Amino acid sequence: MRMSRKNDYHDYDRIEDPFIVRKQQKYKTWLYVILLAVCLYVLFYGTLRKTESKTIIISNITPDIFNQLYFEHNQTLSCPCSTITIPYKKFLSNNITLHPVCSSIFISKEWIEGLYFKNASSYGIWDFRKIAYSQFELLSKFCSLSQSMISQIEIDVNNTEFITINLLSSKQIQMQIDNTIDFEKSNAFDRMISFLNYWRTTSDGNYLVSALGTNWRIATIISDGVSIGAVGSPTEFIDQNGALLRCGTDNPIISAVLPPLSNDSRDLLTLVLFTSIPNSTIVKGFFMGCTPLDALLASTLDCLYEIECIQMLWNYFPNLTQTNFNWNNSILSSKQDNKSVFDYVQNFFLKNWSSTINYSIYFDQCSPLMCTYTRTDRADLIYAITLFISLYGGLIIILRLVSSYIINAYFKFKYLSTGNLRRQKTNKFKTVQAMKQLNLFKTIQERTEANIKQQRIVTRIYLSLLFGSILIICLSTSLSNDIVKVTVPNPSLTTYNSLEMIYSTTLRCPCTNQTISYRTFISFSPTFHQICSSGFVHNDWITVVMKNSRNGGVDYDWRNKAYIQFRILSNICQLANKTINSAIDKFLSQFFISSSVINEMDFNAQLSTYFNQFYQSTIYNFDLTKDIIQLILQVNQFHVGAPAISDGDSLDLGLVIDILANETNNDQNAQVKFILNSIQDVNTQLSICVCATNPYCQRLGVISDANSIVDKDNISINNHNISGWIEGCSPFDSLLLSTLQCLYDDSDCFRFLLNYISKINTDSLTLSSSLYRIKPLIYDPTMSHYPPNTSISMTIKELMIEQWNPSSSYKQFYESCAPLSCSYSLSIHKQNFLGVIVILASMIGGIVVSLRILTPYLVKCVIKLTTIFNKKSNQTEQVHRNCIDQLRITIQYSVQFLHNTLIEFNIFTSRDLGSDADRVTAKYYGRWATQIYGEQLQCSCSRIASTYQQFVNIQPIFHSICSSKFVSEQWRTDLINGLVSNLSIYEQRDYRRFLSSHLQYLQGLCQLSMKTVNNSINEFLTSLLISSELLSENIFHNRLNILIEQRKSNAPVLFSRLLFFTQNIIHGNAFMSTYGTNFEYNLKSIGFYSIAVGFAQALIYDDQCSCGLSPNCTIQATFIETNSSQKISIKGMKMGCTPGESFLASTLECFYDQSCLDLIQQYTNYHNSSPPLLITSNYFSQNTTNNDLMHNLFIEQ
Repeated sequence: MRMSRKNDYHDYDRIEDPFIVRKQQKYKTWLYVILLAVCLYVLFYGTLRKTESKTIIISNITPDIFNQLYFEHNQTLSCPCSTITIPYKKFLSNNITLHPVCSSIFISKEWIEGLYFKNASSYGIWDFRKIAYSQFELLSKFCSLSQSMISQIEIDVNNTEFITINLLSSKQIQMQIDNTIDFEKSNAFDRMISFLNYWRTTSDGNYLVSALGTNWRIATIISDGVSIGAVGSPTEFIDQNGALLRCGTDNPIISAVLPPLSNDSRDLLTLVLFTSIPNSTIVKGFFMGCTPLDALLASTLDCLYEIECIQMLWNYFPNLTQTNFNWNNSILSSKQDNKSVFDYVQNFFLKNWSSTINYSIYFDQCSPLMCTYTRTDRADLIYAITLFISLYGGLIIILRLVSSYIINAYFKFKYLSTGNLRRQKTNKFKTVQAMKQLNLFKTIQERTEANIKQQRIVTRIYLSLLFGSILIICLSTSLSNDIVKVTVPNPSLTTYNSLEMIYSTTLRCPCTNQTISYRTFISFSPTFHQICSSGFVHNDWITVVMKNSRNGGVDYDWRNKAYIQFRILSNICQLANKTINSAIDKFLSQFFISSSVINEMDFNAQLSTYFNQFYQSTIYNFDLTKDIIQLILQVNQFHVGAPAISDGDSLDLGLVIDILANETNNDQNAQVKFILNSIQDVNTQLSICVCATNPYCQRLGVISDANSIVDKDNISINNHNISGWIEGCSPFDSLLLSTLQCLYDDSDCFRFLLNYISKINTDSLTLSSSLYRIKPLIYDPTMSHYPPNTSISMTIKELMIEQWNPSSSYKQFYESCAPLSCSYSLSIHKQNFLGVIVILASMIGGIVVSLRILTPYLVKCVIKLTTIFNKKSNQTEQVHRNCIDQLRITIQYSVQFLHNTLIEFNIFTSRDLGSDADRVTAKYYGRWATQIYGEQLQCSCSRIASTYQQFVNIQPIFHSICSSKFVSEQWRTDLINGLVSNLSIYEQRDYRRFLSSHLQYLQGLCQLSMKTVNNSINEFLTSLLISSELLSENIFHNRLNILIEQRKSNAPVLFSRLLFFTQNIIHGNAFMSTYGTNFEYNLKSIGFYSIAVGFAQALIYDDQCSCGLSPNCTIQATFIETNSSQKISIKGMKMGCTPGESFLASTLECFYDQSCLDLIQQYTNYHNSSPPLLITSNYFSQNTTNNDLMHNLFIEQ
């Protein structure tokens, strides 16, 4: 084989001078060392100076580990809970203590009944025996209600789900628990106090008369067998300064006393005097007032802390001697705090509420799988050395090439600059030839022509593979895209808004504070109806109206009771203001829950929804209070007095006195009867509407002027209508039915009204001490949504509110959320130019070495295979190729079948994945679930809070009575139209007197029950389901059913307690019904005078039940024949102390019985047939009492 020529191995332009070559090598070495040193310095310095934020993950968390981590890294520590909602009852225990009076003998039945006197009304107005029973009865009910409410609050707190997205410290949990308990207590306290205040406003405004004679007295003068009628007057007290105070105007409170036993005179003349008997003993801490309730709320119970005072009560109340109390152990032993009962009631007699958490149980319930925290560190030396090692091979090659190239270029330039031009031109033509003859794999041993040719081929392939590899690495690295999570640390609001505009679909900024108090970014500035800021609700105006109340001289004159209506309106304005402010404070105490920042549009939309829910809930609670009180007052028709505005008494138009002659001894007995309240015609003075049978009785308010006015038709007019003012059955009803139309500037009524009230020039009307000048109201439709003709009832229903004026700050919300970072997904190139260079440098060494080793062998192998294959015959080659093809196809088919089988494997049915998933989606989910079967499936929610209304629909089913004709106004009216309008001809215990009120009560209870249920459902559907993980179908439904049952059991609570509260206040104050069924007046003469004073006495029913001791006394309801004593019973119906209480003791059996319905229709002269109710209920039986139905809100399911 021919040896290659010498020039086959000749390197063109090589400097062959040995001195110069050694010099080049020396320079290359120096440059290489310098470059390597610089690279090492830059690499180590840059690496060691670089700081990195590292997320440290700690698993197997224990309470001790968490406490240590929280102490060291509380700013960045995050331990996500496996369960983010935990009922408080799982780890919370409460220690609750009430005022000792609520567990003492003083609220026991034996003690209270021991204070009862049948003739309590006959005691002096200053005598504690007059109201002792009533005060302790009310105290007992307050304690009972408080215990019930506290128990319910505890249940509500225990059932409240504690939202714990991350594991919290015990201090953080305790703080949140205290806030939750305070919120629940405040919510319950405010609701009951609001109800109590509204009740007092209503009862005082209507001036309900107590049978105890504490706020209203009646008397008559009987002469020659004739009575002048019942004369009524407000009860008067003399305070410690000797001032005379009247109920209805002054509402006095004086100390309760007991007269000396040696001078316990029962002389009626003494008892009606205003002052107490000399040497009387003050009952410490107890007071007398216009009602037992007012007196009790002012009391401090001091007497119950002293054994001497209790022994004094023993002497004055003989019934107490029949009890077996140990008086030494009966006194209250706790420290006296000089608080009034009203203060105790405001706090539900709560002395202490302490809560204790079991942190280990909470920790187990939270069950954090890991904790993470962020730590900022510099790179250590080991990392720098590791990075250097990874780059060393590439650096060596690159630096050797760079050093060699730079030195060679330098010397070539120097060499060329000193040579001749001809040599320069010759070298240019040799470049192409040099590239063709380039041989990087030449060896001394292989110098034949074939070897050299093969070496050149290897060189070309090597270079091609090398440059191809470099190109592929550069292209794949620089062009490779990836969905990466980009994190922006500490984003400002401006940064967030910019990111949200671009990356709204993937942007997520986790909140540091995931529960944010509304108070931090929301405020309210409510505005009320302008009447509440006008002079018409000021005391000075009310005083002016009061002083001018008797100018007309007739009973129907609107001015007689106008001041009462303005006083009620003033109280309602104050109550609405307190209610709104309290509701706002409670709302702002709640928390906005958000796991991450939400954009401003969604933020405003959510707040708008929450605001509407808050408005509706606040208005509903107030409206429910109003409706319950109005319903009970309408049904029971309590006797009302008339506050005196000047000295002198007035006729009590609700009473009539009959003088009955006793033919046996020729004596005369006076009998006092109640007259059902009615509305009279102003011209004929005849009754035109009875309030007991028609709850909508009304007529226009008029002012009567003794000096008649002659109109254009020459007709004398004495009565003038007051635009918008309506006369109803009571002052409160009159106000609710009226409008404020007369008080607006565009009404002619305004000047007319002021002229008749003040009799002075309206332009100069100012009040002495008022800051308000009496100016007319001005209607501006842009500022008010109450036109002048809006009824006051509608205005009160809306809590007198014009605008809530909420203000929210998205900026403050964002700052409170305080996201530490924002992240979004972005498709970007994996590496930048520098990254490509680093990767190439780290790989080039290995590629060069690998290709130098593999390329020669690869070329030789290909040459040999080519040679071998060329020697094969065509037939053998074809058979071999067919076998290989068949084997390849078989392998490909097997691999494809195995791949498809694994991918398509699915052991989950579509039913397991829920009804919302279509077949394709269900199949897809099933495959993935199968592949991870055996592991815990977790699907993180993009929203951790969702309203229940998005996936829950609730349709309550009520008792059939509530959708029947029996609760329709038309059916009741048709029945009552067959009766005598004022019911006066019927016997006192004839059921026809109660029939209308019972039907009204049934209708009202059904309406209020449905209203309450619908509101409860709405509150539930708009509340939030909190879950960070997708719940399984079973867990979701179980959790939902538990919450619905809790809501169902809680729905009747407020309604039932408000009703209970009202019933017991009515009984405690001994308010008298005009049906005459709970108390009746007896007249007693005062010595030789012809004056007879009325004292009330309780009526007795079955089992000797006295209405003075219990409001629940009843008898069987009957129709009484007019001309005989025959009584026909009505199935299931009761009569008793009041229509309301007797109806609750009744059942609905009559409405299921055709014969019973026919009986009612017969005695009411109703001629249309009414089919009975069908027995469709599986929940309520026919003999279920109405009280039980009411406590279940008439809900079937």
